[in-house]
Amino acid sequence: MKIRVVRISLFAIVLLSAALALSIFGIVLTYTRLTDEVPVATVTFEQVGKEEFNAYLRLPGEDIPRKYVIYGDQFRMDAQFVKLKPWANILGMDARYRLERLEGRFSDIEAQNSGPHRAYNLASKYSGSVSSWLVPWNFLVDAEYGSSTYTDISTQDVYTVYRSQFGLLVRAVPVADKADKAGMIDGLLRWLWPGDDAPKG
Repeated sequence: MKIRVVRISLFAIVLLSAALALSIFGIVLTYTRLTDEVPVATVTFEQVGKEEFNAYLRLPGEDIPRKYVIYGDQFRMDAQFVKLKPWANILGMDARYRLERLEGRFSDIEAQNSGPHRAYNLASKYSGSVSSWLVPWNFLVDAEYGSSTYTDISTQDVYTVYRSQFGLLVRAVPVADKADKAGMIDGLLRWLWPGDDAPKG
């Protein structure tokens, strides 16, 4: 009788442990999928005049950045965006987007209304529309809308624009930090592979 009770207790412990592990895995998976972010562009700036900048935009898969002249003290990027239902994200499907526009922006309303303005079409790089891709998959779609992100311009920062599951967002990292990290990686690689055949970071 005691042996049977022990076996049942051990089975219950194993079952509860498995259930707990699956629950933790599910929570981590859900959090990871719903907060997933992918870089879709990087931008750096060179000032050439008062509130006039050369913007150097690099898209995924491109080695040479594109150059655009923009006006203002901020920059803005727009995208056509299709948000999927949360359960579709959890199952491994990501929001769909198409970059549409890059432009300068003035933080001051009067300057915005009276100052010079240039906007650039980014959609020409992409064919078709995210909407046409989703026609057979409408049951996955939560909402379709325009997503935009903007921030102040600094020539000392590298800006990375990300696609989240909900829209675009941008983060800035000082150029010096990027250089320091690259230098640390190169130093580690030189230590691991001394000589001229060391890989580059």
